[in-house]
Amino acid sequence: MSWDGPLASVKLIIQGKNLERQLIKQHVEEKVGKAVQKHSHLVREVDVRLSVRGGEFGKGPRILRCEVTLFTKKHGVVRGEEDAETVYACIDLVREPVIEPVVEDVSDSRPGEEEDDLIKEIVRTKYFEMPPLAVAEAVEQLELVAHDFYGFQNEETGAINIVYKRREGGYGLIIPKKDGKSEKVEPLPTEQLNERSIA
Repeated sequence: MSWDGPLASVKLIIQGKNLERQLIKQHVEEKVGKAVQKHSHLVREVDVRLSVRGGEFGKGPRILRCEVTLFTKKHGVVRGEEDAETVYACIDLVREPVIEPVVEDVSDSRPGEEEDDLIKEIVRTKYFEMPPLAVAEAVEQLELVAHDFYGFQNEETGAINIVYKRREGGYGLIIPKKDGKSEKVEPLPTEQLNERSIA
């Protein structure tokens, strides 16, 4: 499903169970569409997942969640989520604040599990677009996601690299060896990183 007009190039996917589909679909199209429209030239796909927890479906009070994932054409994945008492409220809330880009954490801990048990199995797998980025752009994305590391495809080499925050301050860059040999990489000056975040 796609929007009309300026959003026609953006694919829209709405997923949810036990919800009045047509009215909610219209609300999502209107509210999320309005938030995305300004940057539609950067967005390829919008995935909206609506879910219900608690109440008659489980323990605790009935809470609705709206998760919006934007798949951009060049800058990775942007994701926002909000909980509320009504589906309309969570849709409205998820589009109002700045949607924070995240790299999915694959270490979901389940209540009652020992840490050793988690190490023995992969508990979540996530797939996401990985457009080529410069190292400075990857550092910028790392700051936006508020995690300790960020995986990206290096636009200069095409290889998968990881930037990470060092305990001593600054950033580290993990680069795979090619044929058992490592490449010498010049440090990226802080001024260059600051210029990118201002632009």
